[in-house]
Amino acid sequence: MNTEIKKLFVMRHAESLEDIDKNAYERIADEDMPLSEHGREQAMAFGSKFVYELGASKHLHLILSPSKRVLETAEIIISGMPVHIQWSLSTEHLIAKQNWGSVTIRNREEVEKERYRTGVLRYKFPDGESGAEMLFRFDLFAKKLKQGMIDKTASNILIITHGFGLRVLLKSLLGWTEEYFESLAHPHHCDLKRLAYDGGMFLLLDEMSIYDSSKNPNFIRR
Repeated sequence: MNTEIKKLFVMRHAESLEDIDKNAYERIADEDMPLSEHGREQAMAFGSKFVYELGASKHLHLILSPSKRVLETAEIIISGMPVHIQWSLSTEHLIAKQNWGSVTIRNREEVEKERYRTGVLRYKFPDGESGAEMLFRFDLFAKKLKQGMIDKTASNILIITHGFGLRVLLKSLLGWTEEYFESLAHPHHCDLKRLAYDGGMFLLLDEMSIYDSSKNPNFIRR
């Protein structure tokens, strides 16, 4: 009988090229954006520490948002896994990064301003996806994940996604209000959140950082 305790982890990918060079989007499609050299170092350091989170566990399944920087983060983490841990990997399009449509370097600033005035979970990008459409996808994934917990088919799971996607996923899993969601700070690269599943509910085991608008003179309130 398998008595291994199931664990759920959600993390943001390591630093990518677009995080240090905003003009990178002029040369590279979003889904093809690679990690930066520092990002590769971040992922390696994360993997070394993450092994201890698994404890005596022998199985790990990684679920990835479909993008190169997420896949590269996962590959580096996997490369440092002890031989006794059996891992598997899958890509999940339901948790893909929000489609920003026709946003470019030239119009991004104005689009971002309007997005925050409207509310990030309500705004629809020009020729792209609305926050509501993205949230619908993530809600579907959350239901699928919960069903796996109920059926006891889920292994220890590490979900690697993007910064905004991490918060949207936690909202879907935990039932946060829009007001609370908007109060949260953007997670750092390789930021990890641990969850437990108990009595039909997901429970967050780590604190979330609250956004400090006083440190940003350009902060736009909805």
